[in-house]
Amino acid sequence: MKNPPFDDRRRQQFIYQELYEKTLENSLALIQVQQKNKESAESAADLSLAYNFLYLENFWIWLLDYTAGMPIEDLAPRLSGIVDKFAEWNEVDQVHQKEILSKYPEYGPYRYRAAPNFGDLADYEDTLQLLSIAILLRDQRSVSRIIRILSSHRGQDGLFEELISAYMEDAIMIDTCLLGKPYDVLLQTVYEDDENSARNLLKKYLKQWYPAMKDHPRWYNGHLRISDEGYAPYYGYWAFEAAAMVFVFDLDDSDIDHLVYPKDLVDYARQLSKEGRYTSMDRNEASDGGHVEGKQPCRDTDFRE
Repeated sequence: MKNPPFDDRRRQQFIYQELYEKTLENSLALIQVQQKNKESAESAADLSLAYNFLYLENFWIWLLDYTAGMPIEDLAPRLSGIVDKFAEWNEVDQVHQKEILSKYPEYGPYRYRAAPNFGDLADYEDTLQLLSIAILLRDQRSVSRIIRILSSHRGQDGLFEELISAYMEDAIMIDTCLLGKPYDVLLQTVYEDDENSARNLLKKYLKQWYPAMKDHPRWYNGHLRISDEGYAPYYGYWAFEAAAMVFVFDLDDSDIDHLVYPKDLVDYARQLSKEGRYTSMDRNEASDGGHVEGKQPCRDTDFRE
């Protein structure tokens, strides 16, 4: 079957074929440059920056392809490679952290701390997007890997805890988010007994999401920053964490129609769940009796009743 025209398959109207092709070409060129920087890095700090760049640039290519309308079934197998790069960055950053502590022993002994800083908007949003996409693709191995990497971040942020709650036996209940607005609004959806109230909060979150991203240093208003060469730091504007919350808690999104809401990913996740299919399975998945992804929460202590 012949592919439909680019403008018919794209998922957001800001992308067009030439912009897509030029942006992809530029991202691939940047990756080549950063590979060389990685090989010539003279410090753990430089190496951590290089690995962080390589993870994010590959992730943004995935987002760009999604925005351009690539079929989800073609995108799904690629996510695990991006999670590999996320894990590599985290591993290298541990060396960087140890190097800092060796220079400044007054900061205390080394304790494991995942590389993403949840107090930083870009780190927080990028990490939640990666986790949320893995959840929506039912890529259970990637979800488990991300959760393990972020083990040091447990007990700090309510939205992160809710996203992973279906995969954890030790669910932690926190009713606030580290960064506050707009994430607190999305978190509040799981506290609502009334379906209409939860749906209204979801709509409110989607409305607030993009303006709240104004401090994201890479892609905010990227579609307006087209270079003379024809590329732009625009990969798509997507509130994947909202979609993941809808899927994990089986919220009604039947009348949700918003530019930043990836509804087809929710539909894809629900179809996989209905058919009992996964992009990948975690080794421990078969014996995980507490796994309730895609359903209403069923904890022993259910504060949502």
